[in-house]
Amino acid sequence: MRIIDRMLLKELILTFLAVLSVLLLITYGSEATKLLGRALDGRVPVNLVGQLLLLRLPDVLGMIMPLSVLIAVVLTFGRLYQDQEMVVLHSSGIAPSYFRKVLLRFLVPLALLSGLLLNYLEPLALQYERQALSQNETLSPVAALQAGKFNSLPNNKGVLYAKSISADGRLQDIWIKYQDGANDLLLMAPQGQFVRQQEQIVLRLQNGWRYQNLHYAVQDGVPSQSKPIEVQNFVLFEGLLPELSSAQTPLRDKDLFTWQLIGSDNLKQQALVQWRLNMPLGIIALGLIGFMLAKTGPRQGRFARMFAAILLFIAFNQAMVAGQKALEKGLWSAEIGLWPITGLFLLIGFGVFAWVQRKGQAWRLAKAKTRLSQHKERR
Repeated sequence: MRIIDRMLLKELILTFLAVLSVLLLITYGSEATKLLGRALDGRVPVNLVGQLLLLRLPDVLGMIMPLSVLIAVVLTFGRLYQDQEMVVLHSSGIAPSYFRKVLLRFLVPLALLSGLLLNYLEPLALQYERQALSQNETLSPVAALQAGKFNSLPNNKGVLYAKSISADGRLQDIWIKYQDGANDLLLMAPQGQFVRQQEQIVLRLQNGWRYQNLHYAVQDGVPSQSKPIEVQNFVLFEGLLPELSSAQTPLRDKDLFTWQLIGSDNLKQQALVQWRLNMPLGIIALGLIGFMLAKTGPRQGRFARMFAAILLFIAFNQAMVAGQKALEKGLWSAEIGLWPITGLFLLIGFGVFAWVQRKGQAWRLAKAKTRLSQHKERR
């Protein structure tokens, strides 16, 4: 590898890593805020927040890599134009096609990495996330309950209070009001524990009191007891709380690997396959177009084309999203898929249209010269 190759690749890689780090911090900050909010609400166990953030990394990287590549290419070659280094390189006989070859050495590995992230690592991470949540719920069914607070049961079925909750799920000074149909059940016990039996959560209390049928009917404006209050003292009580027993959720489309989705008749799964296969090609296309956008004049500045680059990424991303939605709704053929979008951007990136335009101009110029020479001969 020549010195200029190493110099260009080093500049591209360092700029890409810097841009990726900034975008990753911004995106991860948003994800961390959402997870912490869910943890404070009791919907996600606090001890899983760090692990869940790590498992979101492939998804976030797959989302920000195209934009990071585009900005890195524009910044790197924009600096070369701004510092007049590109003028010196062109004067030394280096053609623009050489820079495309070096750029492809940088883009192709990133496209392969993006394909690995989208088609394998992201579904794998989502499956691990789902498994981690399921295992935590199995090992500690009360992970979402907060000590010293009245915790509402799902579907407004009641309220649970415990003065303290240990790491292994043991509760102290328990007070539970549970409503099932026409009956209210009130339980109080100094200690208890949740145990899992056959994928169901069973509440086990010791040395407590049980009150049932706390309902009153109103007759002529005067409340009267319609059912007697049943009061029982128990040594051991075991009861099932269906609202806390969660069934295993089915796998989502994005939890499946791409080879599991290929050949499916489901439109959403076909659209997802097209997205995963076309986005890596989009990285190559955006990088090549970014090289064209990086060309600036001596007084324009290094960031002169940054706004155009961001508009380009928005156009590409919106076109991909619109194509995916059309595939999901059956408005676009799954056999054609999203390939025309990436193909169009690749043609622009490789300069095919610019080459055709130059050839057309050269042909028109040659034709004009021929006509001029014929006109002179006639005179």
